[in-house]
Amino acid sequence: MTAGVDSGRSVLRITRSSGFRFLVVGGTSVVVDAGLLWVLHGLVGMWLEPATALSFLAGLVVNFALNRQWSFASTGRMRSQAVRYAALVAVNLLVTVVLVKALTTLGVMYLIAKVFTTALLSVVNYFVSRKWIFS
Repeated sequence: MTAGVDSGRSVLRITRSSGFRFLVVGGTSVVVDAGLLWVLHGLVGMWLEPATALSFLAGLVVNFALNRQWSFASTGRMRSQAVRYAALVAVNLLVTVVLVKALTTLGVMYLIAKVFTTALLSVVNYFVSRKWIFS
């Protein structure tokens, strides 16, 4: 019986960790982005470019808000956190473009390069978020 209790406590401890919550928020942001893109472009018929931009921005807003409130329970100044978050997004875009291009030049399939880059940046983003944005 104690093994079940111990594993239940371990699961509870994991789900309360900022790392786990960061991953859940990331997945939620992807669902918001892709779902809104499908609604705006697929159902409503909005042009792809503005639908993509709006859905991407919605995903970013959800990501920032949920990470601020839930993952890191931050009470810092929202404006300065938003500015740092925007800087992180800009660096992520640059690193993603450069790294995907570099990996494909080395012969890595572009989708694998993209998934690898996203995974790498997710780890870095967690620590940057925890130590710099939402500290």
